[in-house]
Amino acid sequence: MIPSFSFLDGKKSHPEKLLKDHLEGVWHKAEEIAMYHGYDELIESLKNICVTHDLAKAHERFQKHLVQKGIKYAHAEPSSIITFMMSKDVFQAELVRRHHSYLEDFEQIAVFWRELDYTDAIKQVSEFAGKEESFYIDEKQWHSSLRILRQIEADETNFDSLWLRLRLLYSILITADRLDSIGVDDINFENIQYDEEKFERYIETLPKDELASWRTEIRTETIENVDKIEGPGVYTISLPTGAGKTLIGLQSAMKLASKFSLKTIVYVLPFISIVDQNTDVAKNVCDKVQEDHHLVSMERETEDLTTLERFIISFRYFKDPLIVTTLAKFWEVLYSPAANDSMSLHRLKDAVVILDEPQSIPAKYWQGFGETLKFLSEKLGTHFILMTATQPMIAKGEELAPKVSFPRNRHEYNVSNEKITLDDMKVIIDENASYHNRSSLVILNTRKEALKSYVLLRNILGENLFFLSAWVIPEERMKRIKKLKELEKLGRRRNLVSTQVIEAGVDLDFDYVFRDMAPFDSIVQAAGRCNRRMMNEVGRIDIAEIVREDNPSGRSYASYVYDDISLDVTKEILIQRRKFSEMDVQEMLSKYYDQLGKKKYQEGPWYNICKGQWSKFNPLISEIPYEDTVLVDTDGTVSEQLYKLESMENTLENLDAKRNVWKKIQKYAITVPRREMQEWENAVNEVFLDQEKKIEFKGNGIWLISKSAIGEIYSTEVGFIPYNMREEVFGNSYG
Repeated sequence: MIPSFSFLDGKKSHPEKLLKDHLEGVWHKAEEIAMYHGYDELIESLKNICVTHDLAKAHERFQKHLVQKGIKYAHAEPSSIITFMMSKDVFQAELVRRHHSYLEDFEQIAVFWRELDYTDAIKQVSEFAGKEESFYIDEKQWHSSLRILRQIEADETNFDSLWLRLRLLYSILITADRLDSIGVDDINFENIQYDEEKFERYIETLPKDELASWRTEIRTETIENVDKIEGPGVYTISLPTGAGKTLIGLQSAMKLASKFSLKTIVYVLPFISIVDQNTDVAKNVCDKVQEDHHLVSMERETEDLTTLERFIISFRYFKDPLIVTTLAKFWEVLYSPAANDSMSLHRLKDAVVILDEPQSIPAKYWQGFGETLKFLSEKLGTHFILMTATQPMIAKGEELAPKVSFPRNRHEYNVSNEKITLDDMKVIIDENASYHNRSSLVILNTRKEALKSYVLLRNILGENLFFLSAWVIPEERMKRIKKLKELEKLGRRRNLVSTQVIEAGVDLDFDYVFRDMAPFDSIVQAAGRCNRRMMNEVGRIDIAEIVREDNPSGRSYASYVYDDISLDVTKEILIQRRKFSEMDVQEMLSKYYDQLGKKKYQEGPWYNICKGQWSKFNPLISEIPYEDTVLVDTDGTVSEQLYKLESMENTLENLDAKRNVWKKIQKYAITVPRREMQEWENAVNEVFLDQEKKIEFKGNGIWLISKSAIGEIYSTEVGFIPYNMREEVFGNSYG
């Protein structure tokens, strides 16, 4: 039961819910989360936060707001004043004050509470709570309770521990609040079930080749080493591409979860495009798997969310025992100060986190990211497994895999002596792929560069040419990967132009690979798609730095995606060896990582946290304009599913149905810079009222491309078409 507040009688938190019931519901769910995960030390603080977080909704103006949206009343700050008076804890109060926005820096928190006038604060509360409630404190108690701020300022070394406690409380509060707002009564967490025989049965169904016994030996030895693990920490699995890391990682994680009674497994992948296929593998060995795409993020943190928006927020929560997600989402869970991004942090306690291809994190963040992993391992009992063929210097961890190399050399690298243009690239590929009738993979750094390259190459590479980028809807991406695998099995030539989404985790094999300049570890990842299964004597990989012809400075496409230091170190290494084989790679990688390690970067979110700069967020990729979610109605079903989702009531009975509908919609979702969408909107939406809009902004960063725009704004061949590339892609046929 929550404390008795006389001013709550008859007041509502949401149009269909009493405020008292909402406060009780949030506390009930927060308690369930805390008890399941063993956060005993947070229970008392959580209760105080949960039962006070929305008390100011009892104000007459908020009650009117529920029936007349034009009337506004910011309830978080006056609610937080009651939190402070009841708990005498300024940080509990701060979490309530910011529960619809984001965590501020320590300095900002201190300034706000010191400058908040006691008399004004009491006046804010008395407007809705009267003056007789027992929680009021006098001015002396008020100022005495703020002394903790000065103590923390005198000892700045504990900012990391304070941040973690606040983020955990924040995480549980936001989760409980959002789930209660959509009508969830109980969360009902499920435990991980490890079935070793199920693993073996699934492995028996996989195609057998000459490498099968080699993979089995590696997996057996790795699992034996996992059995020897004595507790939380950072561990590594370093194996060449084609060694079966996905299954080895999953079995290692489930073995650990069974041994230590862990609560959650989080499988973190570098790209959205491979979440689907890794989820399919996970579902063959685990009954409950949650597939989490980093496709829809809330542009605003506010109480005024539609049914659709509320559900999307809750859907990003890591609820199931095994979650397959992206590095972008995991980065937000760790570091983003935004309320909704914080929801899943508490799920990392007593968890196993598999970080697949962690070298995709910019090198300038490696050191701080490694410090974060060690810190969370010590504080939350998290087991981290860093899994890659090219182990970066992120954190020193115990190696679980045996030291192995591929049975023989699979490919050779050739590095261009000079910068080239896309037209030069066309000549290189014509000579090395089309002339020799090889299956080829061309990997570019940006979506527009890939699209331009596809247009240039489609005549010379001929039949069975495919295109892959994040501008192709997931439904179609999976079909193309499946078709490429079918052609490979038939021994037929196939060609793919792609962005770097193909580098990690996608099990495809080509005779020839062209790679635009990238950090050395990314180049090695790309090479993992060349003669992957040793079907040919030796595959060929060409590497060149492509520059933009329309840029006066001749800026390379790589510079838009990767940091300068990683690229500079790569060029230093490659200039010394213009030709080398797979057998030389490990030595060169060690040199590459050693050079990066000497830079001793101390920047990024971890170092912000340690300085109390908690609101400062460093996204994984810089120089990217804000991207919106775009739903592409290729077959006419998306609009229908959206309407169905928005029409569903907020009930527990509807939760699974909503989840299933949204999962269908996600298969048609891509992300596109907002300015690109606005250019199309300005160009095509001058239509009569009775005509269907080709493009429609649905609000909150979500757009819909209608079926009538397929073939114009979105191509079934190459995905989304930027407005300024329409004639380049479609030629004279456009318009």
